Amino acid sequence: MGRPDTLETRWSGSNDGRFLESEVTLLDRDKAISWGFAVGQVTTNSVLRINESGEWTEVAEIKIGSELPKRLLELTVRRAN
Repeated sequence: MGRPDTLETRWSGSNDGRFLESEVTLLDRDKAISWGFAVGQVTTNSVLRINESGEWTEVAEIKIGSELPKRLLELTVRRAN
């Protein structure tokens, strides 16, 4: 069971006939979520967050087999004017 200030749920999605289901954890008083998945020896973990500027950010890592996790992506989404 998670901490009292977290919420855990599941989400699913599909694309081009492929299907994915993942656990999602709500973090930081509704300002972030954590999610990831595993396929064979590949594991990913992502944290999506609304930062202090109101921007949506995501940092993701990937781990393959016994390798150490590596940065997969880092992005920031800003509102268009």
